[in-house]
Amino acid sequence: MCPYLIFQLPYLGEFVIPSYALFAFVGLFFTMVFLYFRLQKRGMPFYHFLLLMLILVIGVALGSKALFVMTKLPEILQDFTLEKAIYIIWTSGFVFYGGLFGAIIGACLFARIFSIPLKPFLDIIVPGFPLFHFWGRIGCFFAGCCYGKEATWSVAMHMEPDIPRIPVQLFEAACLLLIFGVLLLIDHKANISISPLASYFLLYSVCRFVLEFFRGDDVRGILGVLSTSQWISLGILAFILCKVVAKRLRWVTQTRQSC
Repeated sequence: MCPYLIFQLPYLGEFVIPSYALFAFVGLFFTMVFLYFRLQKRGMPFYHFLLLMLILVIGVALGSKALFVMTKLPEILQDFTLEKAIYIIWTSGFVFYGGLFGAIIGACLFARIFSIPLKPFLDIIVPGFPLFHFWGRIGCFFAGCCYGKEATWSVAMHMEPDIPRIPVQLFEAACLLLIFGVLLLIDHKANISISPLASYFLLYSVCRFVLEFFRGDDVRGILGVLSTSQWISLGILAFILCKVVAKRLRWVTQTRQSC
């Protein structure tokens, strides 16, 4: 665990950078470069691209903060005061799913403003989500947040003095890198009917649901026997299943009508 990186700069002395912020900016840089070349091939002007990035960043920030605050509502409403609410909101963290939904809402807004077909547009930009998230999870590992349960088996990292923990951040980072590769493969295979967007939601929901069982930080929010993110993952999987069943039923109906 290394929450801060310290550099000695000539004439300036000691320079301290929070690890998570550094890796978040690295992830943002690589994601912007990746998406720029994908969108440039499809004729998007540079200033439109910059506006898109701005909207996505704002959507991620607002969405991730809003969902985390929702998990803190019982604490905020208990003996409510304005000062207490502001303090909790300001010092609270972020939830990835909130940022993901915020980014998608931002992308929908951008597509509507510039009259861009939404589904193909989302399929183009969706590989950037796991790419950015990968670097974010590396940042979590260095910062010591989103840590795993205390380890009783060989795969462990000492996140705290004398407390070996499951490096669940690195496990998720590896899954995200794999999902990124799968999305690129789907994007280049014309004979695959499932869209990159649906594939991303399907793969990440399964990944997140499983890995949450190895998380040891209760700050992320627990509802009953499952975490907030696990309930969201189940909701996404149920929605995808309903879409698949509905599509199958339409196909069966059309086939019978044509006979």
